[in-house]
Amino acid sequence: MVARYSRRTLLGAGLGGIATLLTGGYAWTRYRTRHTVRIRPLDIVTESDESVTVELTLTDEAGHREENRTVQLDPASGDDEARRFGPWMKYAGEWRIDAVFEEHRLELTAAELTDRLEGSGWGVDCAHITIVVTADGGLESHVDPSDAC
Repeated sequence: MVARYSRRTLLGAGLGGIATLLTGGYAWTRYRTRHTVRIRPLDIVTESDESVTVELTLTDEAGHREENRTVQLDPASGDDEARRFGPWMKYAGEWRIDAVFEEHRLELTAAELTDRLEGSGWGVDCAHITIVVTADGGLESHVDPSDAC
């Protein structure tokens, strides 16, 4: 017995296959970029009553970009902060942040950043990151969603 299919059946099956392929491609792209962030803005704040110098390194884990910055802040007077600008604002990537203040070190990977953002994990996220030099000389970080992107 010879199976016969109408043109409508073949066209419907073909369109269904194309739709499945496109949906799968879109989902894979979103999943593949689940740890990709755009950092906007990146703030460094001091709560210390002394001047502080923080060495800051941001690296795109793909190895395309690296930025090294030295940030000097005056003693805290309530509103002292330094806002850093760089390629991490424009280019989304799997950014890694390393901050060093005296003997204290803070390391944040792209996976940690997206884990600390609410509702993240599918596609590119936008983060507002604040690195804080505490009053006792330690380093802390605050990661919040950003509306600036």
